[in-house]
Amino acid sequence: MKSTLVPGIQGEHKHRVVSENLVSHFNPHGPAVLGSPFLLLLMESAAWRAMAPHLEQGEDSVGVGFDFRHLAPTPPGMIVVAKAEVREVSGHMVTLSIEAHDEHEKIGEGTHVRAVIDLERFKKRHRKKVEG
Repeated sequence: MKSTLVPGIQGEHKHRVVSENLVSHFNPHGPAVLGSPFLLLLMESAAWRAMAPHLEQGEDSVGVGFDFRHLAPTPPGMIVVAKAEVREVSGHMVTLSIEAHDEHEKIGEGTHVRAVIDLERFKKRHRKKVEG
């Protein structure tokens, strides 16, 4: 990773909530609101976007830990803005604060840990599992 990956670096991801993101898409008895897994995905994407420009060629980052709260419901059609900010860099581990807002209020917040990985090494481990 580059020396530019330091606390304070930020990333953002915007997304309009669609029917496939709703609890009711997977649970017909559930409410037609943004599901927590999708909210977490948006915040993880913001974290990846914060880090990506600061990685060397042949590196990427993967999520390894989350602590988050889904604070409020968001109906379909609304825009969600997820943001992430690097808080700590320790070796190949990066801790970020994450949060998301819809058009009315904060809907999620927490902490996310990502690991910087060597893509070739990662692909080699993946192939071993696939090949048995």
